Amino acid sequence: MLNKIDRAAESMLVVLLVGMVVIGGLQIFNRFVLNMSLSWSEELQRYAHIWLVFLAIPVAYRRCAHIGMNMLVARFTPSVQSALRLSCELLWLAFGLCVAYYTLIIMRVAKNQTTSGLGITMDWVYLGLVVGSIYLVICVVRNLAQGSWKIAGGAQ
Repeated sequence: MLNKIDRAAESMLVVLLVGMVVIGGLQIFNRFVLNMSLSWSEELQRYAHIWLVFLAIPVAYRRCAHIGMNMLVARFTPSVQSALRLSCELLWLAFGLCVAYYTLIIMRVAKNQTTSGLGITMDWVYLGLVVGSIYLVICVVRNLAQGSWKIAGGAQ
């Protein structure tokens, strides 16, 4: 089931990116060839970008693509390395939970605000933060359960 969630998130990222490129191209074509702008395109691209970023964070986390201090960490003993990796995992978990929690609070207010170009309520925009954060929490819990933070010869 988790693999299906991973594939769904990656598919959503592809759809969002392709959609942003197509809408951006359409806006450029309309503006410079037809001499008329689309009133909604910039806003849709901005909100799609928010969703894209917050869905990409857990995908990059899952692939270990975020920057790290591997040269520094490698100088420590395996048990210290394991402790540092566990600390990082717990910080990622706290980050995901905090973003989800506080975004849900903001969404209560945002449901009363409507976007100017698209006419949707802002809670739909902020929902991307919640979805991405919950997905991040799922990825972190999976890593913690698998013990991927442990270094051979380190803390068991």
